[in-house]
Amino acid sequence: TRFEWVALEDSLQWSAFQRLVNLLRDRGNEVVVLVGPFNEHMMAEANSAAFRKLRDGVTAWLAGQRVPHVVPDALPSALYADASHPLTEDYRLLAQRLCADASLSAWVKH
Repeated sequence: TRFEWVALEDSLQWSAFQRLVNLLRDRGNEVVVLVGPFNEHMMAEANSAAFRKLRDGVTAWLAGQRVPHVVPDALPSALYADASHPLTEDYRLLAQRLCADASLSAWVKH
């Protein structure tokens, strides 16, 4: 599948997300972000570089803002209902991966 990605600097949703993160934090909320996962297996090879650039841009901004975040590896393709939604029972595997993530566990414990 070929996806038409919007560059972060042109994305209204990304700008809104950044404002929301800052607003929540300004109001004293703790924020942690889960990035993905996305069914990268169904993506056309020509789309991969653009996807990685977006994902890396998101994670770079989160790191620069010191927003705790987790970027889990993609699940096996058969575990997705579509490009971005795991099947109901496969959220368990995602949850197990998240529970095993050291940075998320540290955030939960603080």
